[in-house]
Amino acid sequence: MPAPPILLVSQIYPPAIGGSGVLLENVYARCAGIPVTVMTDTAVHGSRVHGAVVGVVQQPLATPHWGLSNPAGMVHHLRTALAIRRQAARLGPGATVHCGRVLPEGVAARLAAYAGGPRFSCWVHGEDLATAQSSRELTAVTRWVLRAATQVYANSRNTQRVAETFGVEPARITVAYPGVDAVRFHPDLDGSPIRRRHGLAADALVALSVGRLQARKGHDVAIQALAAVAPEFPVLKYLIVGNGDERARLEGLVAHLHLADRVIFAGEVAETDLPAYFAACDVFLLPNRVEQGDFEGFGIVFLEAAAVAKPVIGGSSGGVVEAVADGETGLLVDGADVAAVAAALRALASSPERRRQLGAQGRVRAARQFTWDAAAAKVAAAHGPGV
Repeated sequence: MPAPPILLVSQIYPPAIGGSGVLLENVYARCAGIPVTVMTDTAVHGSRVHGAVVGVVQQPLATPHWGLSNPAGMVHHLRTALAIRRQAARLGPGATVHCGRVLPEGVAARLAAYAGGPRFSCWVHGEDLATAQSSRELTAVTRWVLRAATQVYANSRNTQRVAETFGVEPARITVAYPGVDAVRFHPDLDGSPIRRRHGLAADALVALSVGRLQARKGHDVAIQALAAVAPEFPVLKYLIVGNGDERARLEGLVAHLHLADRVIFAGEVAETDLPAYFAACDVFLLPNRVEQGDFEGFGIVFLEAAAVAKPVIGGSSGGVVEAVADGETGLLVDGADVAAVAAALRALASSPERRRQLGAQGRVRAARQFTWDAAAAKVAAAHGPGV
């Protein structure tokens, strides 16, 4: 019996920026034999990954009101629920809904199902559940949605454990680790054009961060760690890729610590350039931490760095402990501890051989254990015929 069509409902979907969008695009384009249509805010004609085409329909999904108590929010959710029912009906009998997040997409899907619409499943990413726990209403709404979901897809075991606190039975949770394209991200890439672009000398020792500039990513601690070890390593530079609310504060910290000649803010870069940025660095550095309950759900960037055979330094919290094998592919430290991050940076900066060893082992692990095909197979198997 063929698997029913999937309507993937997600506000965050490429070209929109976000790790969850990268995950969803790569997974659902690889669900062989399952027709997939994406409902998203983005006005694009389709999504293509390695020859697989996913149809895209545009529907306004963004709303500041994720709960049910605000009248404007309720109207939005009901309007989206109606759109979900109509689109699912167009896809044919048995079509089911997969939601990119519980909030807000899962709320509309739950309302549609309540009114006799299609069954639905939800993705959880970790930080979204942390956000829900910050509010009584959002906690209750998240529990209401997840308890009605046919399947819950988690990006890590850590996220699975958090989902269980919302009343989701383990049997309904499928862990599908994000993957990495080990052909696109590979050790033979040439990073020298990126170095020239940012004025980095050939002999510069480059630490790289890639990610939104938000507190839990740990850029501030990385900058302070750089200041601590800078006198020992005159050629050490820190290249930061990404933008976000923290940028002004981070720039102020750099000025305060007199690191203007050491830290480069590259801002957002073209997706096509990203592999070369990893190739341009010597160490990938992102000392994530728990910040007011918010944490890193997994961290695809750690896999991308590993696939390019770069050693990584990450924070020992959230799903990063699953993305990084401590002592094998990189070093995990307390991301809130400047001294610990500085010690890890010093250890790798002072040992080319250790960098090479960790990077080589990271490449092997990423290519073997974290593939998009494996993630897609997990989702397809859980979706199954008649699910």
